[in-house]
Order: sequence, then structure tokens, then C-alpha cells
Amino acid sequence: MDWKLLRAYLPALLAGVWCAVSALAQVTEGTKGFSDRSEVEAVLVTVSVSDLKGRPVPDLEGKAFHLFIDGLEFPFSSFWREAELPLSLCLVVDVSGSMAGQRLARVRESVRELLAGLRPADEVSLVTFGAGEVRRRVPFGADPSLVLRVLESLEGFGTTALYDTVAGAPELTDGARHARRAVLLFTDGVDTASTMTAEKAAAVLEEMADPLYAFGIEPPPPEDGVLTYEGVLARLSQASGGRYIRVEKANELAALARELRRQLGTRYLLTFQPSGKGMEKFRRIRVAVDGPYQVRAREGYVGTLP
Repeated sequence: MDWKLLRAYLPALLAGVWCAVSALAQVTEGTKGFSDRSEVEAVLVTVSVSDLKGRPVPDLEGKAFHLFIDGLEFPFSSFWREAELPLSLCLVVDVSGSMAGQRLARVRESVRELLAGLRPADEVSLVTFGAGEVRRRVPFGADPSLVLRVLESLEGFGTTALYDTVAGAPELTDGARHARRAVLLFTDGVDTASTMTAEKAAAVLEEMADPLYAFGIEPPPPEDGVLTYEGVLARLSQASGGRYIRVEKANELAALARELRRQLGTRYLLTFQPSGKGMEKFRRIRVAVDGPYQVRAREGYVGTLP
């Protein structure tokens, strides 16, 4: 090593490092609500497309899709059909006292149907809530058969903190390995113990990145208003690109779950890259598709424009 050469260039090297550190500090401490970052995470949008009779449309090309952010059209950077990708599936099961007996038995039957349709590369996680706690019983990457064994060991007991569980929905897919994800929630919808209000739980919709499909199993009669328990589940599901499924009779659940499993293989994934410059705020997403189709996608994200 030429030590004389190193001594000659060392001051310049240190000065360059100091400038880089200073610039990073200025970006980090910049004006609140703005971002000057050149590297930000891509936003993933799951899109469901059906015909006017509600049947999934699985074979569209990327050129048929149009992405709008806050009313302005932007190009998307990636496009996939979901059937081409492995799935990370999070099952969230209400194990409170009101789910004991027939309802929980039908959930086990439905989960068995869902697991039977998984491919080798797919993964599943199990989260339960009831009796004042939310627990991840089976993590992503574990043997899927463990999900059924755990469910068979559980009995319904205690109170239901449904809104508290909904409030944690954005974290339910933490640890998932795959970009293609879905959350399935099984509950009768009766909230008896939440510390969070329905209004605050509904506000979580701005953070939902992964589609939530909520099964309301033999719920009480429908109520008026958007902040009833069914209103919150429907609003959250819709905002995330999923949907709320009212199950009038528990014995209908397995067939509905089987149909949903089929639909999960017919969706599309789009990604786009926020610019990292300008105001960071909630941005409204809309996806349009050429043709007479019905389209569902997440409603928005928090960040900058592309």
C-alpha cells in the first residue's frame, strides 16, 4: 500500500463522507409530511376483476389495466396474474364464547377445504382472538397441517374484541414471504370487549395493503349505519380490495370458502413506485380495466405520488 498516496487523499475522502452524512441528516430531519427520498418501497395493488354476473375474469393482459392515483393516470411497473405466484394466507379465527359449538366446527371444516387447495410453495399462518387476547398460533413457514391440529384443540371461550383485532389488521401478514397475500377473517361479528371504538377501527382502512376477506358467520340481524360491526368489516374489506361475506347459516361456510379459494387464483397484482418527493399523505387508488367489468382494488396508500 502506498501510504504517502493514502495520506494525500485521506482528507478528501473524509470530507466526502462528512458531506454524505450531513445530507442524510438533512433529509431525515426535513419538513414533516414531505419526503425527498430517492428510494422508497413499491406499492402493491391486488385487483379482482369480474364480469357483470360476478364471475371472475382470469386471463386479461396488462395493457387492459389503467392505474389512477388521486385522479391522475400513472404507468405501473409490474404486472402478474396471481395464479402464477405463490400465496401467503393468514387465517384469523374468532374463538370467543359466541363461536363455540357449530360455528367453530364449520370454521374447521372450511379451513380444511382451504388447506387442501394450497400448492407446495404456498404458506399459511393462523391467528386467533378471544378471551381478551390476540395470538399468532402458527407462523408463516410452518407445516400447514399444524393449523388444523391447533384449531381442533381450541374451544370457544370468553369475550370478543373484534374492533381491537381489526385495528391490528395491517400487521397480520408480517413475516409472510410472498408478495401475493390475503387475510381471511372468521367471526360472528359480535364485539363485547374492544377498547377501540368502531370509528377508530374503521380508520385503519388507510393502512391496509393486503386484501381482507371477512366471513360473518350467522351474525345478528343487519343494522343500519356504516359503523355497526358489519359496516366496519365491510368497509375495511372493501378498502383493502377484499370483501365482506355474510354467512346466514354456518353450514354454508365451507362452500363459500371453497369458492373464495378459487377466486383467489384469478386476481391480478400491479406494482408502482412512489417518487419519494413531495407531500406524504393518503392517496386515492383507482384501477380501471378495458371492457364491461367490475373491478375491486385497495382504496389507497400513504405516500407520495409516483
